[in-house]
Amino acid sequence: MNRERITTIGGRGLFVLLWLTVAGLGLYAAARFPFVSDWSATGRNSLSEPSIHVVRALRGPVQIVAFAHGAAVRQSVRALIAKYQRVDPTIHLTFVNPDKHPARVRRLNIGFNGELEIRYGKRRALVASPSEVGVTNELARLERTGIRHLTFLTGNQEREPQDGSGLGLSSWARQLRARGFTVGSFNPGAGPPFPHKAGVLVIADPRVPFLPGEVHALEGFVKNGGNLLVMLEPGHTDGLAPVLARLGIRFRKGFAVDPTSSLLTSASPDFIAISHYPALGPVRGMHLVTVFPTAAALALTPVHGLKPVPILSTGNDAWTQMQPLAGLVEPPAGTNPTVLTIGAALERPSKGGQQRVVIVGDSDFVANSYIGEGGNLALAMNLANWLAHDDAFINLPNRASPDLTLSLTGSEEELIAYGFLLGLPILLLAGALRVWWRRRRL
Repeated sequence: MNRERITTIGGRGLFVLLWLTVAGLGLYAAARFPFVSDWSATGRNSLSEPSIHVVRALRGPVQIVAFAHGAAVRQSVRALIAKYQRVDPTIHLTFVNPDKHPARVRRLNIGFNGELEIRYGKRRALVASPSEVGVTNELARLERTGIRHLTFLTGNQEREPQDGSGLGLSSWARQLRARGFTVGSFNPGAGPPFPHKAGVLVIADPRVPFLPGEVHALEGFVKNGGNLLVMLEPGHTDGLAPVLARLGIRFRKGFAVDPTSSLLTSASPDFIAISHYPALGPVRGMHLVTVFPTAAALALTPVHGLKPVPILSTGNDAWTQMQPLAGLVEPPAGTNPTVLTIGAALERPSKGGQQRVVIVGDSDFVANSYIGEGGNLALAMNLANWLAHDDAFINLPNRASPDLTLSLTGSEEELIAYGFLLGLPILLLAGALRVWWRRRRL
């Protein structure tokens, strides 16, 4: 009997020893080979692919200082930065209580609880509203070593970046400078030669026709692989026709009318609204509604091996017309409503790499009066970043969280209610009766 007892105890001891060994090996494997899996509906607890690409491109240590007080704010920041630390464990996060360091807060111009200061080498940036989009964009900007230029053409009554009126472009220019661009202007009639290394050349709604020499210079700029953004208004498109024709782009007469847009904006149907975009070029990942007051439509034709692609398109029931809208809005006689293109992009190999061109049949969307509408600012920045070959800046996905809420139908709610009120008590009573019956038979 004692021998059997000793054998039993020895077997149990061996089992405990084996169990502890297996547990220790499991802990060692977890520490040596960490594995993290994100099971949330949209993967919102991990970084998106564009963010991972930016983090892996970093070539030095990153220090992040969070000026935050309050457990909830700090926990939110800690969870956000933890996504980046899982990709690059060298990213270091520290917290500073802004109430205890007022001089430092004033020196850095910290204005929000939870604002981040990112240090990368000798460069620094602030993220006022911590989010994946904000942090990744700042990391990409800090990593970017080249200087990005946007040169606005002037001299033909174009819209100018220093103009603060409603039709000016000063708000967009301010946002460009804040994101690391240098913004300049060039008047081809002032004497200096045409800047073939202008970075991205922007032509925004010229009201005076270009002289033959200016057109020839623009053709040379495009031929030499220059990156170009052209934004023209209906009725002011003829001056650049020779340049655009070489790219397979022609403007239709009149202005675009899209009744579907009225459902999104409650405005006139010539106030074009776009909510769906192809997954390519500067609109990749766009999800916001963009608006274009009185836009011109484009006709795209492949030429010389070039194939411009639509990036901004209306609904299926749009048309163009010459006469102002009046009374019942319907297509002119003999016109078949269809999808109209009001924005196109073109990319082709050139001597210096890849040439990129964007043509938009509207310039109001970047004007001070409209750039704050919907996703207009996001689109304007995407165009600049794509043309400057800063694809990492283009629309990080804004991932929704559909699994945070539970939506039930009326019948499902009744099923759950009756299940808890009747079903569960009946099951407990049945279990108790079964136990009582079995004990009675013993």
